[in-house]
Amino acid sequence: MADLPVNCLFDKAITGCGGTELALTNGKHTIIAMPFVNLVDNKVNQEKHKDRVLGVFQGITDTEIEEYINKHELWKIACTYDSLPRVVSTILSMGIDAYNEIFLLVDEWHVLFNQYVFREKAVTEVLKIAQLFKEVTYMTATPIEDELILKEVKHLPVVKLN
Repeated sequence: MADLPVNCLFDKAITGCGGTELALTNGKHTIIAMPFVNLVDNKVNQEKHKDRVLGVFQGITDTEIEEYINKHELWKIACTYDSLPRVVSTILSMGIDAYNEIFLLVDEWHVLFNQYVFREKAVTEVLKIAQLFKEVTYMTATPIEDELILKEVKHLPVVKLN
């Protein structure tokens, strides 16, 4: 695959097959929303991504986000679900149309369902913001049964990697 399918629930079927890597190496401005800080750290701290991918979670300032965007031609931002609203807000405040100029990957989207009760605010914000993006992909290797898919994404087609 040269790129991820967009505007769908993408079932990559197996872990470690390079789905997130495609988002980090494609030619698009990209935000990758991930459920946990350790997942963000894992991507940001890989040698091939050092100084190219910005990790955003608690403790990273809006100024650091702005400086990253001003310094890089191609933006690759990995953030936690909780930080997604702040990332998007900061980008919008810079006069950038984040919703039309940036691809959003919601990684490990099954966590949205699994942790809805425990992280309702973060999950609700991710779902609300993601609907505003022209190009968004919800990706997982842990599919959820059709009847359990959250209503906010139920309208999206499922694309399964064979």
